[in-house]
Amino acid sequence: MAVIVEVLGWGGRSQGHFRVDGPSVTIGRGYQNDVVLDDPYISANHLRLDATENGWQLTDLQSRNGVQVLKNSKTENSSSTVILEDGAEIKVGRRRLRILTDGHPVEPAKELHRLEQDLGRLNRLSIWLPLFLISLALDIGSLYASSFVEWQWKNHIFTILGSQAVVLMVALFWSLLGRFLRHERQFLSQYSLILSVGLIYTLLEWLIGVLSYNLSSSGVAMIMLPLLAMLLATLLLSANFALATNMLPRQRWISALGFVMLVIVVSISARMSEWGEFSPYPDYFADLQVPILQFSTAESTDDFIDSLDAVFAAADRKALD
Repeated sequence: MAVIVEVLGWGGRSQGHFRVDGPSVTIGRGYQNDVVLDDPYISANHLRLDATENGWQLTDLQSRNGVQVLKNSKTENSSSTVILEDGAEIKVGRRRLRILTDGHPVEPAKELHRLEQDLGRLNRLSIWLPLFLISLALDIGSLYASSFVEWQWKNHIFTILGSQAVVLMVALFWSLLGRFLRHERQFLSQYSLILSVGLIYTLLEWLIGVLSYNLSSSGVAMIMLPLLAMLLATLLLSANFALATNMLPRQRWISALGFVMLVIVVSISARMSEWGEFSPYPDYFADLQVPILQFSTAESTDDFIDSLDAVFAAADRKALD
């Protein structure tokens, strides 16, 4: 008959276990024991467990701090002998132990996240290096397209390097969290994920800009871009949690959505002071676009200027009426 002595940590989580075959198990700080626990509050020979028909009989070997039985135990009527049943928990010194039989049932295996089933691809040089180069090229192209003065590298190099450094720092944060919680860094996987979501957002942002340009309305971008950012941020955070933690799918989605909503609330609160203020500038789509991106019918600038006389004449007539 084998007994499993499981060492429990914070929240009752297992930190390790010992398997001992035989009718008797000794636990203590001394190296002659079957289960050796490194705790200064545990005696060299602290306790012994002896197999019986009803469980494991607990015997305190005159330890200094004794043994505290927490659950799943019983005392025989004829004596004060303590019998530990399967799943019993005791406290020895400052260590909490769970006593199990080798036939004790375990929880069913959790299903791996889709990203975890194919992490090798995200860690490949052929994946993250092209993502990095494409992201870098898009950063440079975006800065060049929005520049109204002569292009000079010295004016933009810190902006380009700064954006890439932010991505690296975020990926490093998640990798350190994964190293702490799961003993897996997954740095390149986290880095590839963040770059991929950034590229998707850049592409969709450009498409929304083209749509706003053709509709000649800034309201489209004002509504769609925050919704898009919220959706992609939730998806990214859920994936980050999947790689760095052991959270269940529902917990990941709730945590990701809760964090995104918190950011939105803070952002709205910070901008509430600007609401209601008069702006002398009209509300219109002001980003520059090339004419080839226009697919909607529009009036030329010359035709618009020629029609102004009629517009003002009609306004004067209404004013006189």
